[in-house]
Amino acid sequence: MSPRSSSARRPQPEYVTDVPYVRAFEDNLSPVRLRLVCALNGFAPPPADGFDYCELGSAHGDTTATLAAAYPRSRFVGVDINPDHIGSARKMAGEGGLENVRFLEADFADLAGSDLPAFDFITAHGVMSWISPAKRKALLDFARARLKPGGLLHVSYNALPGWAPIEPLRQLIVGRAALASGNSLEGARQALEFAARMSDLGAEYFTSNPAARAMIEKMTKLGLSYVVHEYMHAHWVPMYFAQVASEMAASDLYFVGQLPLYLNYRDLSIPESLAGVFAGVSDRVAFEALKDFALNEYFRRDVFVKGRPSRTESITQSYLDGQSFGGPLSGAPIARDAKLPHHSLEFAGPIFDALLPALAEGAATVSALARRPEIAPFGLPRTRDAVMRLALTDTVVPMLEETRARALDAPENALYRVPSAYNRATLRAGLAREAPISLASSAAGTGVELSTVEALAVLLVTEVPPASRSAWIRARAESESFRLTVRGQVVLDKEAKVRVLTEETRAFYVRRLPKLLELGVLALA
Repeated sequence: MSPRSSSARRPQPEYVTDVPYVRAFEDNLSPVRLRLVCALNGFAPPPADGFDYCELGSAHGDTTATLAAAYPRSRFVGVDINPDHIGSARKMAGEGGLENVRFLEADFADLAGSDLPAFDFITAHGVMSWISPAKRKALLDFARARLKPGGLLHVSYNALPGWAPIEPLRQLIVGRAALASGNSLEGARQALEFAARMSDLGAEYFTSNPAARAMIEKMTKLGLSYVVHEYMHAHWVPMYFAQVASEMAASDLYFVGQLPLYLNYRDLSIPESLAGVFAGVSDRVAFEALKDFALNEYFRRDVFVKGRPSRTESITQSYLDGQSFGGPLSGAPIARDAKLPHHSLEFAGPIFDALLPALAEGAATVSALARRPEIAPFGLPRTRDAVMRLALTDTVVPMLEETRARALDAPENALYRVPSAYNRATLRAGLAREAPISLASSAAGTGVELSTVEALAVLLVTEVPPASRSAWIRARAESESFRLTVRGQVVLDKEAKVRVLTEETRAFYVRRLPKLLELGVLALA
């Protein structure tokens, strides 16, 4: 007997606007990182400062506004179709005193006749796979018309073949959500519960597709807003790289490279067992298309350039020699090795024995490093190559300025301040909603992410006199409304809250506070 149902199916919106998107800062969209992708692949990057930047699909503006605060001499535009997103972005920019950013509530198709300038950077994170072909064409038409020659377009999208076994899960989610009553969030909740139940009960699709089971776990962890915006738009399509590259070329946009950085190098990205298969593949587009099968790629972050600029190794060398690099923004020690999906690197030997301690003293250019007495005997080319290997694995990161590291133990009896009005506003807003917080650093040219506990520590050292800090920690921990989560674990007992918050604050003094001082995010009062 066939099952029957009288349930009405809710029409699927072209783009969901009744549920806000997950708030997050995307470091991969920072100009300092996009310039690195460009230069490492032999193309002259756009200017390091004083540029024009546009983010298409800017959501709440967390990335665009943070970058605007980090680059006060540059100009930024954020575009999003969701009025709630634009409203919160404008509010954040206003409270942070940003005068070099504006947010537009607009459809991509409506941008053709706007008064926007030509841009050095255009980014579209998580957009291409979630809009109609007509909107995708409008995005590319905008990039072709508004990117300066040599300007960069960054796009990220769901990729094939990785999504092939997971795509049916999307159909299941959409179908069940359409039968639910209430808003999109409620539809996502019911659909996710249904899919999880089918998986738990041994539905053959999930049994035969471990990737689909893993995706349910990911959705559960990231929350219902993620489910809504990942799956429930009317237009959702994973794409092959070759398809994207073809559409880009039709708009005079050509592939430069991708993130993560190591994926630009075949000896770091391709499994050794497949090296022979790729030996005769010299065309970059063909290589990327084949590589996605080797890696079963399901999400790509690609950078394209406007026009066909020349590509030379000397560009890479010149960039590296003048570019500052420093240790991780988290304040963690510079690692002696790096684990990649198919390869492991060890940074061992005399040159790294000299180079890593020098980089730990603060960010410096390759040229400056090569002049240091302990590094000079290795010569500029070897120093350049060593720094590049560190950068490819994000062991060191590009910086806008040279910096000087602070002592590992910052004085606990000092009072500090947050120099940036934007960072002060962001800190307050983030703590109010108990969400991860990214503070702008002009030295790093990007945002520095803090956990909620680390943000509380910043509040403590900038607003509470040293003599009152222990009492402040206890009062905060004993508050019934205070929810303490540390590394994914929720702490409930009041005394445990006091103990954990005290321990985390001491750890903050040792590692995060010195790095925040080095990056200019904090300063002595």
